[in-house]
Amino acid sequence: MRANSSEPQDTVTAEQPITPTRLRWLDLLSKYRQPIGLAVTLLLFAIALIACRHLLLELDLYALHDSILEVPKPALLGAFGAAVAGFIILLGYEFSGARYAGVKLPAKTLAMGGFTAFAIGNAIGLSMLSGGSVRYRLYARHGIGASEVAHMTVFASLALGTALPPLAALATLSNLPAASTYLHLSQGLLGGIAGAVLLLSIALCIGIYRRRLPDQPYPDNLLVKAGRRTLRLPGRRLTFLQLIITALDVAAAATVLYMLLPEAPPFGPFLLVYLLALAAGVLSHVPGGVGVFEAILLAAFADKLGAAPLAAALLLYRMIYVVLPLLIACVFLLVNEAQRLFQTQQSLRVASGLAAPVLAVLVFLSGVVLLFSGATPEIDSRLENIGFLIPHRLIDASHFGASLIGVLCLLLAQGLRRRLSAAWMLTMVLLLTGALLSLLKGFDWEEASLMIMTAVLLAIFRRSFYRASRLTELPFSPLYLVASVCVLGASIWLLLFAYQDVPYSHQLWWQFTLDANAPRGLRSLLGAAVLLVIVSLTWLLRTARPIIHLPTPDELERATKILMASSQPDGGLALTGDKALLFHPNDEAFLMYARRGRSLVALYDPIGPTQPRAEMIWQFRDLCDIHHARPVFYQVRAENLPYYMDIGLTAIKLGEEARVDLKRFDLEAKGKEMKDLRYTWNRGTRDGLSLEIFEPGHAPMDELKVISDAWLTGKNVREKGFSLGRFSDDYLKHFRIAIIRFEGRPVAFANLLETYNHDLASLDLMRAHPDAPKLTMEFMMVGLIQHYKNHDYARFSLGMVPLSGLQPRRGAPLTQRLGSMVFRRGEQLYNFQGLRRFKDKFQPDWEPRYMAVPAGLDPLVALADTAALIAGGLTGLVKR
Repeated sequence: MRANSSEPQDTVTAEQPITPTRLRWLDLLSKYRQPIGLAVTLLLFAIALIACRHLLLELDLYALHDSILEVPKPALLGAFGAAVAGFIILLGYEFSGARYAGVKLPAKTLAMGGFTAFAIGNAIGLSMLSGGSVRYRLYARHGIGASEVAHMTVFASLALGTALPPLAALATLSNLPAASTYLHLSQGLLGGIAGAVLLLSIALCIGIYRRRLPDQPYPDNLLVKAGRRTLRLPGRRLTFLQLIITALDVAAAATVLYMLLPEAPPFGPFLLVYLLALAAGVLSHVPGGVGVFEAILLAAFADKLGAAPLAAALLLYRMIYVVLPLLIACVFLLVNEAQRLFQTQQSLRVASGLAAPVLAVLVFLSGVVLLFSGATPEIDSRLENIGFLIPHRLIDASHFGASLIGVLCLLLAQGLRRRLSAAWMLTMVLLLTGALLSLLKGFDWEEASLMIMTAVLLAIFRRSFYRASRLTELPFSPLYLVASVCVLGASIWLLLFAYQDVPYSHQLWWQFTLDANAPRGLRSLLGAAVLLVIVSLTWLLRTARPIIHLPTPDELERATKILMASSQPDGGLALTGDKALLFHPNDEAFLMYARRGRSLVALYDPIGPTQPRAEMIWQFRDLCDIHHARPVFYQVRAENLPYYMDIGLTAIKLGEEARVDLKRFDLEAKGKEMKDLRYTWNRGTRDGLSLEIFEPGHAPMDELKVISDAWLTGKNVREKGFSLGRFSDDYLKHFRIAIIRFEGRPVAFANLLETYNHDLASLDLMRAHPDAPKLTMEFMMVGLIQHYKNHDYARFSLGMVPLSGLQPRRGAPLTQRLGSMVFRRGEQLYNFQGLRRFKDKFQPDWEPRYMAVPAGLDPLVALADTAALIAGGLTGLVKR
């Protein structure tokens, strides 16, 4: 939304009204944008498969096999060399991205992050999501925030996208006649388009440079004014350097395929078609651009080079430039995670962050291998040898079962990604069974080795899969379903390609001879398709998603039992009844949360023992996924941050909580601090102040109501919520209440947050009448500290000071620098420094408190949603 709605472009005129029909369509498109996007991806993938099928109509599997074997070894070595050079050049993106984002990391760390991010992004697709996730996991350990990682990821992604048009234009002009031949367009048209692209690129660069701001505070960056916005772009030197890196990268990647072609065309036109195929694959959002990339290259070169050599080159290109780097990247990440996992006790306690998603990729890849193997014929010599040892029906059954296991591996990858213990156990069984069936169906030892290797890795990282949730509670994932459908579609395409010379008849389904490869493939893929449909429908048609509702009296009673057995008295805020409750399956712990906009905001860490804490956090993440909401955790402790990182969240510091160590606190000790507090206590006692603590339900609520109303009026505020209690008989009846009397008359009160565990006590509401003596609140704090010290409590919480402890260092995240500025200079808004000075009188230990938000989400959005919850809505933010 624009800031000034009075401008012409923002005004809806009578000549161009927005009709209800148009609004309805816009609402529908917005509501169903994800299903529509996924449907378009499936449609484009299907079109690409049909195009490849048409272009390879005269090619059979044996000709493809012969063409692969005919590729010369020098060409293979050249392709491997170009791939190595290409990935070395790709690291330039990472170093440039780090300079752009102002990130300083060791070269080894950047090289590791760059290689693994690009290798996984090239294979899976959605490089900004997959590559960004890998970067965040690796760089967050070095103190790099989500915003810096996002800057690096966007830089790496856009560097290629913005360089493709001018590079394609230069490739066109390098050999215009050949480009015209392969693209079937006239030379004049191609030359005009290429020239226009180059001129527009130059004009854009000049226009951007002319709009630069006079003040440029960031090195390697260029601040540019674009309308009302200021864009932070790479500087001139960095842009020129990255253009060279991108050109070398594209040339090296194209050389991998170029080296594998038997009679290669001129490199310039070939590079042009390669760039067009690359762009089409990215824009289609098909994983890895599979099918789309190949269809364009086949359409351009199949007539000149031959379908069989070109298809063989494309297959080898995928293996050398995509699959092999993916496997190496997975191994690198798993070795890195294994070192962390077994180095320290902390690593043993907190599950690894990257092992689970990497192993999920390997299990998904295992499923792909099993399905593709089921769609292609077995090697004749192996099949004949094993046919002498086992019955033919067992071979058929093994072939069928291996394909079913392939589908289950595709689907279980999501459960592994979410660290479900049940998914780990079932996957282990399936992988070992798949290895056995691969040997029985045709002695496919290569597939069996992959299954066993993946199972061994799963066993090594067993502790990464710690969640006890059931598989049936797994939230529906459209992305995994679409990826599975794409794999199954590719398997069916491969089946039709492999057996295109076999005439179809109904009798094929009932042939069970040893050499009946086509019938085995048909039955296997039919079973796989039926299984995928059954599981998908079960997923879609299961019980409706849980409704978010305010807690019932029974739920509040359950929460109270968990709370009183814990050492987290702040969990008493669940009893306000304004937050929904999420319970652990075993009723060992609970989370309190509320919804605001697209955010589900949980208050504090899970309440309860430490052991189920990680499971509860994942349980909340699953709930958010079911409701398509953003998970946000407000006021969490530093010791639990690894759990939040595990579900893809990043932490921003909110402030610091003051906790008084009651064993060290001694009001009679020497020193200025204790002298001031002794004066407060002694002076208050002489002046007629006294402290009285009432058991739950016995406090004089009518008198406290008068104090509360006067306090609200004097502060010109209204009752808050969410992280603050409110004056209500139904809420306060659950707590002991401390009352300060002045000459026998109540003038202040506070409700006490306590548990049966004497580790910690705290306060919620603390209100005083405007006519109360000046030292009343300080007198109350001293009295309560002494009370809890005398009753053998370990610590007493004075609450959090917002924005305290934020460092204004250069390069710190924007929210941290902004918060530090408000803390130091925002006295007119709120006396943050005064609150800090008041609590410092009691010599507390200061502990940081954080907000955990999704990586990539603007923290200000999460803060705004949380602030609205506390204030009781957006109007509450205005009215205080």
